[in-house]
This record gives sequence, C-alpha cells and structure tokens, in this order.
Amino acid sequence: MEPIYGYEHPTDLSQPAEREEVHKRRIYCNGFVRRDGLFDIEAELTDHKTYSFPSDFRGEVMPDMPFHHMKVRLTITRDLMITAAEAVTIAGPYAVCPIANNVFANLVGIQIGPGWRRKVSAAIGGNHGCTHITELMGPVATIAYQTLYGEDSRQARQSGNDIKKHTNSHNQRSNELANSCVAYAVDGN
Repeated sequence: MEPIYGYEHPTDLSQPAEREEVHKRRIYCNGFVRRDGLFDIEAELTDHKTYSFPSDFRGEVMPDMPFHHMKVRLTITRDLMITAAEAVTIAGPYAVCPIANNVFANLVGIQIGPGWRRKVSAAIGGNHGCTHITELMGPVATIAYQTLYGEDSRQARQSGNDIKKHTNSHNQRSNELANSCVAYAVDGN
C-alpha cells in the first residue's frame, strides 16, 4: 500500500464544537547519548488548570502555576537495563507527594521490555508511589527505544561500512515489532 501523505493529507483535527479549555497536560520526553556509552532518558510532566482554585495545601493555585510538576531520569544500558533512576516532584497537590520519589530507585536493575508496565507498577506504583510518575513510564519506555534504535541507525550511517549490520538490526526490529501497528502489519495491509 502506498503512503497516503501528500497535498490532501490532513494536518489537523476537524473543527471542534464550541468549548472552553479547562485543563492542560504537557509531557516532554528526551533521550540522550552519554559519553560513557550509557543513555539518559528524561521526562517532565506538568498539569495546569485554566482557572484559579483553592488548595488546602498550597492555597490559591493560579492558572500559571502547575498543579502537578514532576521530572524523571532513567539511565539505561544499550540492552535497556536501568542502572540509575531519579525523580523529583516540583509541585503536587499534597505535602506528602515528594515522598513518592523515594521508591523511584526501585527501577534500578529492571529491563525495559515485555511486561514493562507491570514491572513499573510493582516497583514504584501503588500506595508508596505517584500515579503521575508511574504513568510517565510508558512514554519513557517509548523514548528509550527511539533513542537507542535511532542512535544505532545514525552510527551505521556515519560509519558507512556497517550497512549489513544495520540491515540485520533493522530486520530483527521489524520482527520484534510485527503486528504492533499498521506499518509493521504481517498480512501486508
């Protein structure tokens, strides 16, 4: 099937009904190649309301103040093993929220891969963790894959003499991603 991108390809959603924005969530994720051969994956989450509201812990929360603001960093090896994990809660609805950062180091020694969400939930979720930081680990895993595979491809292109290895690596990834989306559909549709 030919790609359907082109001049007629939509670049936005349809016109919405008349509405008022009341909540904004922003998630930023970045992958870094470190000089020591490891990789840092960082993510940041913020939630804002578009109106002021009272908070027992924080007083009046204004629209320019994040209601939630968390940052995380995982350091991973080339085989997606977590070697370091750090989280900080900059803003939360309750005074106790930053305590959830204490369990984030429980991710050290876990490998990103099959069962990731279950492993994360067991390590940092529940009554000792933070729902928002736990949810953030889904996009973090995606960025980890994108960072490593993108870096592998970049290195192969730069070396110029490792195209066969890159092709084999690409084929292995294609097999691992079989039927994960329309682009990797095995039935060819």
